[in-house]
Amino acid sequence: MRGSRLRPPRAAAHAAVFLAVGALLVPVWITASRAGAAGVPVVNEIVPRPAAGEGEWVEILNRGSGPVDLDGWTLADGTGRARKIEGPAVMPAGGYLVLASRPESLRAAYALPDSVTVLRPKGWPILNDHDAGSGEPADVIVLADPGGVVADSVAYFEAWLPPDDGRSLERVDAGAPGTGAGNWGWSVDPAGATPGRANSLAGTGSGGDSGALTGPDRVDPGRRPSVFTYRLPGPGTVALWLVDAGGAQVALLREAAATAATGRWVWGSGIPLPPRSGRYYLCLLWHGDTGSPFRACRPVWVAR
Repeated sequence: MRGSRLRPPRAAAHAAVFLAVGALLVPVWITASRAGAAGVPVVNEIVPRPAAGEGEWVEILNRGSGPVDLDGWTLADGTGRARKIEGPAVMPAGGYLVLASRPESLRAAYALPDSVTVLRPKGWPILNDHDAGSGEPADVIVLADPGGVVADSVAYFEAWLPPDDGRSLERVDAGAPGTGAGNWGWSVDPAGATPGRANSLAGTGSGGDSGALTGPDRVDPGRRPSVFTYRLPGPGTVALWLVDAGGAQVALLREAAATAATGRWVWGSGIPLPPRSGRYYLCLLWHGDTGSPFRACRPVWVAR
């Protein structure tokens, strides 16, 4: 599928919303009944670059208040070809289901308990890890119900992916849209991934301005300094960087350095600038002595 043309997912007669992801318009099909469903499955963790012998996998999280059965649902990639999920595939509220190209290898590698269902759809989509070109993402993962209605879709770019094999791409906030770079990050779990359990970055930010990182919406550091403040779970280290809409790191603004639970950072003339003016994401990653790492991003317009 490398370099192939991305095609929209199959759909029934429902309304479509097109989400702009880079130069690609990704269709997400919606219906009124979807909003009222007890189970709300979302793509929660992705491994397009697996460790040797483990195979690619995608974790699904049921963030709804009731169970959902994925038997008969489909998983598709950017080609639009849907692979059927065959049960038993019942997910309890807050539960996980892992779709894997090599289920037994994955289960053994992470010592997954029997309570975590790991299935191989009827065929595997083969996830790209290199962008398709012309502003298109590396791949699109589409989860749809038996009627072809898309419950969730994620278009990810090569720049989003961890450099080391086996480390996963985690969703930060399962309740926030999965279309933005700010809502995805590299797993910081010691195992490199968290199949069948909470993401290491879960709850560490909303993918937008979560209140942990505040400051102006527009900055012009070359003309005048801009002050940002942060509020964190406790003392630790903080790094700041700038990423573009496709998730590519544009500039490291502050290397990881010790900080108190609250603090301020000044973006002045000595701090790197992006190559051109435009809309970016200012992202913060905190590591403390205790507790999960904290991650937050906020959109900001940067002028040169």
